[in-house]
Amino acid sequence: MTTVEELLAQAAADPRAAAWGVLYERACHEGFYEAEETMLITRLANIAAEFAPADRDEPLILAGQLAADMDEESHRRNAETLAQLRHLATDWLPTPTDAQSFIYRLRAVMALEGDMLWGQELERLIHDEVEIECPQCETSLFIAFGERGHFATHEDYATKSDVVQTPLLPAGSADLEGVGLRLHRMSTEVGQQAVAEAVAHIFGRATCTQCGSTFRVSDQVERY
Repeated sequence: MTTVEELLAQAAADPRAAAWGVLYERACHEGFYEAEETMLITRLANIAAEFAPADRDEPLILAGQLAADMDEESHRRNAETLAQLRHLATDWLPTPTDAQSFIYRLRAVMALEGDMLWGQELERLIHDEVEIECPQCETSLFIAFGERGHFATHEDYATKSDVVQTPLLPAGSADLEGVGLRLHRMSTEVGQQAVAEAVAHIFGRATCTQCGSTFRVSDQVERY
């Protein structure tokens, strides 16, 4: 098996090297030992610093994945490197990209800042839906906010053309606060309107199609 050091050497030579994919798969499915994790996150910061801002997707998104899996002690141990990575993300975040890649960027930034919840859960925005439970009756609900519309349903809308649904009420600018407001601003400031709209719906309100109760979607994402 190719070692982490060998993969990093290949990756450092090219921001689009195949080795990046191998490292990311390992981070997602196998993980790394503590010593490897510390070495890897440090090297990623050094490599990202050598790349132009628009070419930093691979090292910074991988660093975000590592950070999302870290416990509090690991975050403290790597605090200096994580701060360096956050600095490198400042001029990387606004560089042009597609909506899906931008969501990965937001997810990485949240994880590098130590937000374990949204450093993980933002990835669900890529699929234009989240699955949650109604806080009242505990029915599993799909919250959809993509090309098929913006609605809640307890039915499998991917396999059925006609499902019971209720409309989503996106959060307005006056309703957003905290992390929701920040994610929305980061998206709108760089022209990622589709992502900003998804954020507004995630931090907006939905109505259960089974019991009729209304609730904030993000509150249930945090509990699911």
